Amino acid sequence: MTEQELRKILYDSGVKLLDNNLVQGTWGNSSVRIDDKYMFATPSGLDYKSLKPEDMAKVDLETLEWTGRLKPTSERGIHAAVYRTRPDIGAVIHTHPLYGSIFAAARQTLPADDETAAIFGGDVRVAAYGLPGTKKLREGTLKAMEGRNACFMANHGVLCCGKDMDEAFETAYMLEKACREFIEKRVLEFTGETEYSEELLDNWFLKQPH
Repeated sequence: MTEQELRKILYDSGVKLLDNNLVQGTWGNSSVRIDDKYMFATPSGLDYKSLKPEDMAKVDLETLEWTGRLKPTSERGIHAAVYRTRPDIGAVIHTHPLYGSIFAAARQTLPADDETAAIFGGDVRVAAYGLPGTKKLREGTLKAMEGRNACFMANHGVLCCGKDMDEAFETAYMLEKACREFIEKRVLEFTGETEYSEELLDNWFLKQPH
């Protein structure tokens, strides 16, 4: 696959994440592996739909030095670390979706079932907290990703990966779906109701001691 084709795949993935409500505004970032030395990464702090394929920055996986018109994401260190330690991975997505972010904020592991275990590699663990762009965040995320294709980043968001961008996107999509279904199921269990609604969740939550 040519570099231009990879740039287009990365651009398309950002638009697809927006269209599926997996990112909001300029939050989140994605990357694709070029080879064992380089990756393309999305630029920092720009709306995905305002970008062009040629705006994707080319980043050295070892040094994190980059070339291009726009500065790549500040989380490029995490993306590069995944590629260095996981030769099977060809794409990485970091997002802040609604339900996944609830798990990240609660520092709650998502248990695996037969379907999700095949997609995520097992239960989805929570990476130790670290400030954005720091070594602590990078190391904690790598540990949580051992043997997995997804993890929660404590108080932050989620990280998903795959052999290519299609698989990474499917992982991100299915993780958000699994998080939503888990929350809905637990609310029904706690309330004894048979039909879930946002109002039911709000009313139950407001009755809890804080």
